[in-house]
Amino acid sequence: MNDAKEEIKARLSVEDVVGQYIELKRAGRTFKGRSPWGVDKTPSFMVSPEKGIWHDFSANKGGDIFSFVMEVEGISFPEALEKLAAQAGVELKKYSGGDAKISRKKARMREALELATKYYQVALTKNKPVCEYVFYKRNMNRETVKEFRIGYSPKVGDALLKFLRGRGYSVDELDSAGLLNRFGRDLFKGRMMVPFIDTNGQVIGYTARVLDKSEPKYLNTPDTLLFNKSRYIFGFYQAKEAIRRDGFVVIVEGNMDVISSHQAGVKQTVATSGTAMTEQHLKILSRLTNDVRLAYDGDDAGVKATERAINMAGDLGINLTVISDYHGAKDPDELIQQDPKLWREAVQSSK
Repeated sequence: MNDAKEEIKARLSVEDVVGQYIELKRAGRTFKGRSPWGVDKTPSFMVSPEKGIWHDFSANKGGDIFSFVMEVEGISFPEALEKLAAQAGVELKKYSGGDAKISRKKARMREALELATKYYQVALTKNKPVCEYVFYKRNMNRETVKEFRIGYSPKVGDALLKFLRGRGYSVDELDSAGLLNRFGRDLFKGRMMVPFIDTNGQVIGYTARVLDKSEPKYLNTPDTLLFNKSRYIFGFYQAKEAIRRDGFVVIVEGNMDVISSHQAGVKQTVATSGTAMTEQHLKILSRLTNDVRLAYDGDDAGVKATERAINMAGDLGINLTVISDYHGAKDPDELIQQDPKLWREAVQSSK
């Protein structure tokens, strides 16, 4: 992969990559700017085009374009490599002795999931009772529905399966993407669909909520080649800009808490999707900020999860505080429905 790295570096200048995230001004042979981690009062971020490196004196970090994208996006090296390769127009499979078959399979899965998401979005607009549920009962506005790409999976037969088979996708491809159940039929039926979006803005799975009292209330995509629940952070793609700008992150329990919080103006909010918090989750978030604020439910399970997270953060040297003033509401979503201002205040007074 070193050849691929060098080829990408040859095609992308360090000032162009960094300049996508922060404003740079020329200062002689270098460029200067403000730290994307918000810790400087005066410009202390330096870019050297000649050496192809950057250094942030206030945050004591530095490196090349790959380390910058990893730090600023909170992603792993393979993800940064993929992202920069796409920007540079470098085909990674030419450089890897790895399996081109796997790359092709992943690409087909991504295409199928993108089409499925569009299909679900259209299905939502055509169903009046579902629109009433989303816009009135869940109190979401159009911007939020658009930003989180919310849709609806029809109840009828195998609507999605037929649609995607008609577009040339095999049953095996759809099964690999996590769209089918064990009988080879649509996994999601009659549910509000909320896509899992990766750090590059691509759909990799779904969390799907019932609109009535039936069980299970939530159904998630199983682990696939694209989706791994112990690493995935819901809302991260939509939140990373705000986390970087304001220097803190709020972790809530549910995906609906994330969506409500973004709509209420607290866009630094994410959730560990349908799974307990792991060290991986915390490590990914700590690349963007060291100020982690936890807002779990007030029930016994929420308290236990908070205690576990405090211990984990302590081991990793992360500064963790707890948001607990819900004014009698059971979770952030309920508090936001009462009064978004109270939620914004609670976030600022974490202990």
